[in-house]
Amino acid sequence: MINQLFWDFDGTLFDTYPKMVAAFMQALSDLGIDDVEIDEHQIYETMRQHDVGTAIRKFSAFYGLKEASLRKLNCQYQTKMVADALPFPGVKEVLSLISGMDGRNFLLTHRDNQAKGMLDQFGLLDFFSGFVTSDQDFPRKPQPDSINWLIETYEVDRKKAIMIGDRKLDVAAGHNANIASCLFDPDGTIVDSGNPEIRVTEINELVPWLTNK
Repeated sequence: MINQLFWDFDGTLFDTYPKMVAAFMQALSDLGIDDVEIDEHQIYETMRQHDVGTAIRKFSAFYGLKEASLRKLNCQYQTKMVADALPFPGVKEVLSLISGMDGRNFLLTHRDNQAKGMLDQFGLLDFFSGFVTSDQDFPRKPQPDSINWLIETYEVDRKKAIMIGDRKLDVAAGHNANIASCLFDPDGTIVDSGNPEIRVTEINELVPWLTNK
């Protein structure tokens, strides 16, 4: 039975990408880039297929901007805008299901403790047994250090564990920690999936898979 779930935050537990893209676009605008030159879809694809850091490097080079300036502004706007994001449908049901199966949920995110505050705001924080955020000094995914730390700290059986995320790097992080992985890809953006054990377009698609394992 798989009942030890390691969750990514952005784009997995919470639908933050629309806010993240809006923040990025506002940062570009503040740095003098005309709205007609900004490709919203390209920004989104880069964030989903890679990460925010890649988007900053790519678009600062494309527009001839200083990376540090774009990174600073993006961070400022993102913190404000992401605070209004909502959990994906089905998240609470799956978190609750796992708790009822004598299982545990763990948060594994590149975001800071804002993620925990947002979980608390929607009554989801108590479903989690352990956390890794950017406030801890772990290498970023797909390096498995943060997953391994949670596994060792909470004595998790790797055979019962799965990493759930919306990007290939989440899938790779799980596999690098010798646990299963699930790709949550609601809009089919991810072409190279990294061969997850399960791929879903809605979070509640996990329910029959988890209860049959």
